[in-house]
Amino acid sequence: MRYCKPVLCRLFITIILVAISFSVSADDWSSWRGPNQDGTSTETGLISDWSLEGENLLWQVDFIGRSTPVVLNGRVYVVGRIGKDITEQERIACFDAETGDMLWDDKFNVFHTTITFNRVGWTNPVGDTETGNIYVHGVQGIFNCYDKDGNIIWSRSLTEEYGRISGYGGRVHTPIIAGNLVVVSFLNTSWGAQSIPRHRYYAFDKRTGDLVWVSTPGGRPLDTTYSTPVVTNINGQSLIIGGNADGGIYAMKQTTGEMVWGFKLSKRGINTSVIVSGTKVYATHSEENLDTTKMGRVVCIDATGTGDVTKTHEVWRSDGIGVGYASPTIKDGLLYVVDNSANMQCLNADTGELLWDHSIGTVGRGSPVWADGKLFVTEVNGKFHILQPGTDKCESLNVQEISRDEDDHYVEIFGSPAIANGRIYFTTEERLYCIGRK
Repeated sequence: MRYCKPVLCRLFITIILVAISFSVSADDWSSWRGPNQDGTSTETGLISDWSLEGENLLWQVDFIGRSTPVVLNGRVYVVGRIGKDITEQERIACFDAETGDMLWDDKFNVFHTTITFNRVGWTNPVGDTETGNIYVHGVQGIFNCYDKDGNIIWSRSLTEEYGRISGYGGRVHTPIIAGNLVVVSFLNTSWGAQSIPRHRYYAFDKRTGDLVWVSTPGGRPLDTTYSTPVVTNINGQSLIIGGNADGGIYAMKQTTGEMVWGFKLSKRGINTSVIVSGTKVYATHSEENLDTTKMGRVVCIDATGTGDVTKTHEVWRSDGIGVGYASPTIKDGLLYVVDNSANMQCLNADTGELLWDHSIGTVGRGSPVWADGKLFVTEVNGKFHILQPGTDKCESLNVQEISRDEDDHYVEIFGSPAIANGRIYFTTEERLYCIGRK
């Protein structure tokens, strides 16, 4: 029997372990916008229809939520709320992705906030594919790191430690994983260099919770916001790019938080997340523009600049499209956005030309997801859509209108779908659903 040299054996084992690790996490949905941070999935063979009566409905469990679930290592994690009056609490729950059985549930009190209870639990959890840990930012400013079994590894009180300012209307920021860091942003006023209220980004060591850096890229906040930044690589440089409460889009170095460039966009804070394709960044808002009286804009930014790139690196703009809450998605040169009035619009990603417009209801909040040639998207008034997008039109494949149990009224849906291992997961104000082929 022949034996390989120790160095070659170790190299071979490393390659195998990396391949296995990738195959395990490739079908997971570890952050609210998916593995690509842009609302797209490589999954195929997904369903084109389902029904509340049972067709392709795999399981459903009682759960009050507004957030988007994440799916990691065969488990579904979701943030929500529970209780009534003096028993009201926020919660993070974990379910078996195959069966819907609850595996663990951690509840924590609501305090240090003016957010009304029906808007508690709007932030999304994020999972780390390397450690399997889950991170949750609560409305009270508690920032917890859980292991897969629900044990708290570390916890920070952002309000008490850093003077975090509670946003109204449920506007709490979703954390992101950036290499060895977990990054969360919020408005704060503290001491020293942080005595002036600003929208700041805090990067913690994802394993220990130790603070690594703080970044203040923007100016005076114009609003409380909940834009989730993305991690990307532009020309060999790892960047974190996100919308700010001062109405701008900023790119920061991942390792230090140093601002690389800024792009002024709106007279109010940015709530939507950007998406990145190559060296282009796509951003949206629905407030008044800085240089026109029109409300709303979709803009494409060249992300290779430095400094203030507002006047130098705009590739194209489309004014009058009010996309203030639902983040866009992009696939094969087509940019999909949902405006505040729940109109799904498709734009040419290279030019900004509007290709088609398709109504999905009356109120747009959930962000669309592209997978298997279809679009999966929610609408606030209880609607879940499966759409077939084309280059010149969009067709509806299936629409389910979900009503409340106790009265003839729709449930509210604010979160986005999560797609993992051939299944689609989403939450309403009454349940967590899993749909897919039986």
